[in-house]
Amino acid sequence: MEASQNAHAIAVLTEWDEFKNYDWASIYEKMLKPAFVFDGRRILDNKKMEDIGFKFYKIGES
Repeated sequence: MEASQNAHAIAVLTEWDEFKNYDWASIYEKMLKPAFVFDGRRILDNKKMEDIGFKFYKIGES
């Protein structure tokens, strides 16, 4: 959580379930904008992340 503060991007590179339960809205508020999330394991919900405001990309999915 601390590492995301004042960052432009987050890369999710593991399938750990804890990433699904993070308070992504709170994380978004603390990030620089535009804020990006790159989901390398395709575990997060596109719509939820985009509704929060993230520029969201699932790596390996067109």
